[in-house]
Amino acid sequence: MGKRRLSKRARTTAIRWAIAVAVAAVGVAVVATVEGLQQHEAAQAVESTPDCTPDEFPRAAVTVRAAVETDNVDYPRISSDVVIHAPRMWNRADDLLGDPDHSDYRSALRCLLGAYETDFPLYRSEPPAVTVSDGEVVVHDHVWTELVQSGHGAVGMLDLNIERGKPWRLAVVSRGGLSKATSWNVTIAAPAHWLASSVPQPWPPHDAKPGELTWFYGTTSPTDDQVELAVAELTPDVRATVYVWHGSTLGDLMVQGTDAVSEAAFPAVILLFIRRTRKHLPDTAGKLVRRARLITIAVLVLQSVGLGIEITRAILTAQSDQVPDWSTVAWAVDIAVTVTVLGFALCSGVRQKPLFTALPVLLAASTLGLALDDGSAFTNSQWVDYALILRLCESAMVFVVVLFAVAALIHALRSLTRSNGNRPERAWWLWPAASITAGVLVLERVATALHNYSIQLWLNDPGSTDTLWGVFRFVLWGLPGDWLWVFATLPAVVVYVLTRTLLQHEVAPSRRTLMELSLALFVAGPASWALPIYGFALPLWLLGTTTYWLCWRAGKSALDRHLLSGGTIRAYVARRGATAVRLSATRWLRHTTDPAGALHHPDLPKRVSPVDVILAIGPGNTPYENMRTMVRFSLWPGVAVGLAVYCFREIARADFTLTSPGTLVLAYANDIALMTASWVLGAAAVGLLWQYLPGKRGPMKVLPLVVANAVGPLCRLLVAKLTGGAADPDGLIDAAVFTIVFVFLGLAMDIRTLRDLGAAKYLTLKEGVAAYGVSNLPSRITAALAPVSAVIALAFTVIAGPQTDSKPANQPSGPETAQNKPNTQIK
Repeated sequence: MGKRRLSKRARTTAIRWAIAVAVAAVGVAVVATVEGLQQHEAAQAVESTPDCTPDEFPRAAVTVRAAVETDNVDYPRISSDVVIHAPRMWNRADDLLGDPDHSDYRSALRCLLGAYETDFPLYRSEPPAVTVSDGEVVVHDHVWTELVQSGHGAVGMLDLNIERGKPWRLAVVSRGGLSKATSWNVTIAAPAHWLASSVPQPWPPHDAKPGELTWFYGTTSPTDDQVELAVAELTPDVRATVYVWHGSTLGDLMVQGTDAVSEAAFPAVILLFIRRTRKHLPDTAGKLVRRARLITIAVLVLQSVGLGIEITRAILTAQSDQVPDWSTVAWAVDIAVTVTVLGFALCSGVRQKPLFTALPVLLAASTLGLALDDGSAFTNSQWVDYALILRLCESAMVFVVVLFAVAALIHALRSLTRSNGNRPERAWWLWPAASITAGVLVLERVATALHNYSIQLWLNDPGSTDTLWGVFRFVLWGLPGDWLWVFATLPAVVVYVLTRTLLQHEVAPSRRTLMELSLALFVAGPASWALPIYGFALPLWLLGTTTYWLCWRAGKSALDRHLLSGGTIRAYVARRGATAVRLSATRWLRHTTDPAGALHHPDLPKRVSPVDVILAIGPGNTPYENMRTMVRFSLWPGVAVGLAVYCFREIARADFTLTSPGTLVLAYANDIALMTASWVLGAAAVGLLWQYLPGKRGPMKVLPLVVANAVGPLCRLLVAKLTGGAADPDGLIDAAVFTIVFVFLGLAMDIRTLRDLGAAKYLTLKEGVAAYGVSNLPSRITAALAPVSAVIALAFTVIAGPQTDSKPANQPSGPETAQNKPNTQIK
């Protein structure tokens, strides 16, 4: 008897159950791993670092430099640079030279530097350096803060008091362990106009230069702790005042509002494009249009939810005294984000069965969280069982929501590109791949949080902390922002897919239609979206789009030139057909005998050859085929070169001794998605408009796109120089690479056209160069101008090297990062 085979239905059921079990297994493994790490963290024994006594204070020589930096930084910065020369015979000197992980090391270091309360986030590029020189132990500590909020507190050896509308008070203070110092060298440096109206104390200083004041103290008797050695009141400029105003509730709301408007403009423009394009599409594309509209609206809703979360955070931060516990609000935000992600998944084509399967898990987690949470879900509470249940609920909810976010993204891409708007066919690999990706993202957040905590132990006491509590209690707060531009690539895909469908339907679209499509592709791809000025996002994409349109209108295509017999070349090609014109040009090239004769033809206007006509038509004869050819060229070498430059830059900059953002994986995914969209959609914009672009050669035809793409980096550089911000060369490097590659892509289009024409069979290399139009020196210079300029710009920006990375201090998403605590973050 032959083997009985399962029916198709039974096999399908078995596969679905296997997929469900695999996804559940991954989820259980991730939740169990997170819970195990949290319990391990909670079980850590607290190791207290003893404070040193006054008898242990060293008789050291101290040099302090307080500096206010405003040039070439994104945000005004105040730094404290301290150099302490302690005697080698000091009884704590051996502790400083010992194991940095030992409590004696932290005790000795805290004895010198202290740990004081502050409202300001503090940053160090590295822990304090300890060396031995000339019989002394030398400790060098450099700490800074970026002024993005008002407040008061300690920054190294400085006491800062910043209030809006008042001069900023900066005082250099002798800390506890240095109260027996034998000498002090104190310097306060700031822009001259910041110090112009200040009367520093004590007056006069021992040395005064423009923008720099110095005091010298020598003492043989102990001084008291917290003695102000030098005081200056600073009058900040407009830029610094605006950034500090951002830290207020109103300023925070204004910044979030402008950012939200700028971000929401992207899907809004795409929705307008869908509406205008619908009338040109066939009836068979109805489902595709509806799916594209649903996905774009879902992206807009996700952005709106992110704005609502940021507004909630700003209001609660302003009322932190009245709202000490954010537990209920946190669960409410979790529920809002969960509902939004599930709605996004439904709009993307995820089937209802997976949604209904996950719904009980999410309902149970949210219900238990709201019912049981008393603000101690991730802390050692007397209700141990409740705390365990709440931790499991939070971790499970995070995993499920991230899982459906990944699945929604995959379904949306498949629905738009492969299913013509219908629900994509079932793929056995999809849910296992999505679950593994979600697990990686969740565990990466854990690893990043633990890494950031571990590199800050040089001063803080190790022991039981709530590091993972902050990660998982508020991780869904940041999901809309973390996934913003990954999801924003979906509207970009919508533009490309609808453009492709329209061109397949209309064989000969009008010039106006092609220009609108090209503008839409440029806006969705290469256009730089926003220009930050004093923290506010301005619509830079309008300037870039206008530049692209003006550059297109600045010249004339060879097909728009007039024949000597009357009428345009374009009309002649339309009557004869592109194939017939191509055959005529081939016969003409076959019988030409003059190497430069290809530049002349009796029926064509002066300086227009049959080769020019064929190159203007493009290798595909139609806008759709030209777009397809250009897009294929953009994948290699375009996207490949762009990714290589990006990866090289990120690898060269990677420094795992510094703190990392919440998720490096999503940060890299955001950048790569935007870069890919920029290259592919830029190529599509040039390809479909190829027959109408000015210039006779491919390298000239891509110039409108290249110039418009460079508007963003150049404007950002100009604004940075005018406002004193940091001039980041990355944008210029990317623009130079974009220019070089697209010039060669234009050349590749011409080479493909000539190859299809068979010019190599009838012309020698010299005759082919003459026919291409670069036989004389002026034409060669013109053809080489764009790539040579881009190479020079790229070389200079690479030689200049990366600038100081200055980022705004992250605002806390919840009370887990309360400000009035010693902050020793290493940046």
